[in-house]
Amino acid sequence: MASTQGTSMTSTGDGPARTARQGAAPGAPPCTAPGTPSGPAPGAPSGTAAADDAARPRMQWPVTIGTMAAVLMVRTPVEVVLEPAAAWVATGPGTLLVWLARASVVLAVLLGRRNRVVASLLAALPFAFVPLLGSFEAGWWLGLVVVAAFAAYDRSPLAPLPMLLTLGAGAVHAFLEVPAVIGATLVPAASADASSGVSPWALFAIATTAATAVVAVAGAVGAVRYARRQDARAAEDTRRALETESVAAERARVARDLHDVVAHHVSLVAVRAESAPYVHPDLDPVARDVLADIATDARGALDELRQVLVVLQRSDTSGAERAPQPGAGEIAGLVEQARSAGQDVRFTWTGPTDVPPAPGYVLYRAAQEALTNARRHAPGAVVELQVEVADGVARLRAANPSSATTVVPGRGLLGMRERTEALGGTLAVTVDGGLLAVDVRVPLGGGAP
Repeated sequence: MASTQGTSMTSTGDGPARTARQGAAPGAPPCTAPGTPSGPAPGAPSGTAAADDAARPRMQWPVTIGTMAAVLMVRTPVEVVLEPAAAWVATGPGTLLVWLARASVVLAVLLGRRNRVVASLLAALPFAFVPLLGSFEAGWWLGLVVVAAFAAYDRSPLAPLPMLLTLGAGAVHAFLEVPAVIGATLVPAASADASSGVSPWALFAIATTAATAVVAVAGAVGAVRYARRQDARAAEDTRRALETESVAAERARVARDLHDVVAHHVSLVAVRAESAPYVHPDLDPVARDVLADIATDARGALDELRQVLVVLQRSDTSGAERAPQPGAGEIAGLVEQARSAGQDVRFTWTGPTDVPPAPGYVLYRAAQEALTNARRHAPGAVVELQVEVADGVARLRAANPSSATTVVPGRGLLGMRERTEALGGTLAVTVDGGLLAVDVRVPLGGGAP
C-alpha cells in the first residue's frame, strides 16, 4: 500500500520505511500481522460457538405451535364454550373471558422457551375462569402440555411445574365434572355421562398418559440434542488442546533451530572478533577496539537469544533457567552502546524512573528496535530518543530523518505492536516532513511480561 508524505501508520509493523522507488509490487498480498486469526471467515461459528448457538432458545417451534393453537381455538365457537355458563356470564363478560383465555394460552406457548414460570402461569390462567364459564377448551389444556414439553426439551429444572399444572387441569375435567370443548362439541365429564362407561379415574389416567407421553418424547429429543451439543464441545476442546500441543511442539522446534543455527553463527562472530588481534598482531589500537566492541555486541546478542529460547521452550521439558527481562532502566545502556558504535543519539528522560517490569520491557524493546532501524535505514542520521513518564503512562518517542514516504510492516515493529497492545498501550509510526517517528504509549499498571 503506497502512501505519500504525511501519512501515518498506527499499530503497524516494522520495518524499514520504504522509499517510493522501493514500493511494493502491484498485486502483492497484504501483510498479515502475527496473531491475526486465521481459519473460518468472520461469522462462521466454531464448534463451541455452534454448540452454544444451538443451546439458545429458538422461536421457530413456539411460533408455529402458537399459531396452530390460535387457529384451533378461533375455529371453536364461543357460544359452545359459554353453553354451560350462567346467563349473566354468557350475556356479560363471558365472551371477553374466553378471548382473554385464548390470548393467554397463545402467549404462554410463545414464552414457553423463554420464561418457564410466566409461561406456566399464563397457560394455567384460563382454568381460573372455569368456575364462571362452566367449561374449558381442549386448546387450553394442550397449551399446558406444550409448555411442559418445551421445559422437558430444554432440560429445565422447572419442568415439573407445567407438568403438575397439566395434571391438575386433567383432574378438573375428570373429577369436578367440568365439560371440555373439543372443536364445536361439548364433551361432558365421565361421571356426568353414565352411558359412556368411563370412570373419572380412567379418564384422568388417559389424560395423564397422553400428556406424559408427549412430555417424555420431548424430553428424550432434548436429551439427544444436549448430548450432541456436549459432544461438539468436547470435540472442539480436543481440537484446541491438540492445536495448543502442536503450537508448543513447533515453538520447541523453532527454539532448537535458533540455537543450532543463529547461536552458532553469532558465537563464531564473537570468537573471530576476539581472536583477530592474536592472529594479526600488527593491528592498530583503533581496530582492536572495534573488534572488541564487535565481540561484546555478539556476546550480548547471545545472552538475549538465550532468553528468547527460554521463552520458546517454557512448554518443553528442558527445565531451562529463566533470566530477568530487561527494563526501562537499561535503555540508557542501549543508548551508550549505540553511541559507542558511532550512532548519534540524543536521549532525554522526563519523569520518574521507577517503571514497572512489563511496561519497562516494552519500552526497552521499542528503543532497541528504533535504534536498530535507524542504524540500518538512516545511517549517520541523528536519532532523537525521548522517554516521558507521567499521569500513569510511559511514553517513548524515537525520531530520525528519513527519505521514506511509506512504512512497510516487518517483524520488528509487529512484535513491538503486539507487546504494546498486550498491555493496553498504543503504537503509532508516522512519516511526516522527512521525519520518521515511532511513538509508544504504555499504561503503568501492567505486571511482569
